[in-house]
Amino acid sequence: MLLFIEVDRLKEELDSLRPITPEQEARILQKFRLDWNYNSNAIEGNSLTLGETRSLLLHGLTAAGKPMRDHLDIKGHNEAVLGLEEFVRDNGRPLTEQFIREMHQVLLGEAYEVPAQTPDGQPTRKHIVPGQYKTSPNNVLTATGEMFYFASPQETPARMTELVDWYRQEDVVPTLHPAALAAEFHYRFVHIHPFDDGNGRMSRLLMNLILLRHGYPMTVIKAADRNRYLAALAEADAGEFEPFLHFVVENVEAGLRLMIRAANGEDINEPDDLDKKITLLKKQVLSSETAVKMLWGEEETQEGFYDAIIKSWLDELEKQTHGFNDLFMGHDYSLIISSVNSHSNKIERKSNIEEFKSLSRNSFLETTATIDYFGFSKRWNHFRQQNNGFDVGISFGLTFNLDSFSVTGAIITDFTSTGSSAVYRSPEIFTSLYKAEYDLNHIKNINHKLANKVYDFIATKVAEADTPPA
Repeated sequence: MLLFIEVDRLKEELDSLRPITPEQEARILQKFRLDWNYNSNAIEGNSLTLGETRSLLLHGLTAAGKPMRDHLDIKGHNEAVLGLEEFVRDNGRPLTEQFIREMHQVLLGEAYEVPAQTPDGQPTRKHIVPGQYKTSPNNVLTATGEMFYFASPQETPARMTELVDWYRQEDVVPTLHPAALAAEFHYRFVHIHPFDDGNGRMSRLLMNLILLRHGYPMTVIKAADRNRYLAALAEADAGEFEPFLHFVVENVEAGLRLMIRAANGEDINEPDDLDKKITLLKKQVLSSETAVKMLWGEEETQEGFYDAIIKSWLDELEKQTHGFNDLFMGHDYSLIISSVNSHSNKIERKSNIEEFKSLSRNSFLETTATIDYFGFSKRWNHFRQQNNGFDVGISFGLTFNLDSFSVTGAIITDFTSTGSSAVYRSPEIFTSLYKAEYDLNHIKNINHKLANKVYDFIATKVAEADTPPA
């Protein structure tokens, strides 16, 4: 038959390359297993990505936020694939219903429940017992609203016996090409739908069992081809089996070509594998909260930063600390700003908050260089208590990196012309990626904490002054 000419040619080419070295065989089997485990489960709606499937099976890592049932399905499917490989190595072992039920139990694991509907459309729960034929109808409603009927629970044991007997007869006296035998067994199994769950995965496992027993590599039906796959099955339901046979043969050919590349020592990553992996990596990284979306040095990032955070910071700082002003003879504000490749720092001081905010904004926005540090402080001068005229200040420093910035804070005293000392210096109290908006409540809490440190310092100095010498 013309349909099988290319399959036979590829099979002969593969056979001529055998035996394959153990290393090559291990490499290709790992590739096939990972692809098969991912795709067969993804066809049924499993949410794990190919990368997450790889991490689970090769490293035992679970995917955060994904259902545990999805992880169990992947692990169960992998165990079933390994069991299938062992069955194939035992050439004399016949296919039986008992083996099919045992494989189903390995595939699904422990009993569980799934959402279901009663015949009149009411929501209910169905108890799934792996390894047992269905005990209630599992007919499905098609996209057109019609009900498609599988074998009834009463018919299922006899239909499965007929299926296995038919296959074993074909195995002894072949009348079909191996690819056609595998395709027809797959379809007949799905048409019976013998189990309450897992029928699609089982049909693809048994299809591969037949192909492997005839010397073919594993055949992986891709999740990306799900719609074509289901459409071909629907045509078979309508009496047109040829489209489904063509679909299976196409996938058998793809498996043969992949195995031939591996046997020749070539790269067995499919041409689109890297694109898929990059796409998944982008989705994982760029959708996370830690994704870098804005970079310092880009004009719009630096321009928007003052209004997005510094203005609010200064407003909130003044709001929380203006009560200290009356306790001192005076107060002032200062800033220090440095830019990349700058050999000097710009230092400015104002006594009025509005003038200081205007100075800060102009200093921040009018520079043509990339700012790497911006510090601002408020200092209170000479406390209004006899013989206790100390100074104190509160300061913040913002350090700008390419993809994030950090803030530290301090309570300063003993200002001199050569420097000052801190009675309290915080670790990094705020680190963030650059954003269009920031959590202003977080800024409020930071100011509140530092303002309380100022109060504690003042209260301590007052207590010391009021305490008579011993």
